[in-house]
Amino acid sequence: MTIQKYRLRYPYEHLQVGAVVYDLTKHDYGLARDDTNHTGVPHVSVTMKEDGDYPSFTIPTHLLVPEN
Repeated sequence: MTIQKYRLRYPYEHLQVGAVVYDLTKHDYGLARDDTNHTGVPHVSVTMKEDGDYPSFTIPTHLLVPEN
């Protein structure tokens, strides 16, 4: 399975511009959906781990630049 890798376009919370995150491959228990619904801004769940495992956090999608 290929896990999508992203770089941050803007700083976000504890992360700097250019930080690398990966799609979460585990359940996020609706956290990204909840953040999307509460803010009106689309969110996804990501992790700092290359294997897509926990721990994870949500982030607005407009801050992410996909890498191949």
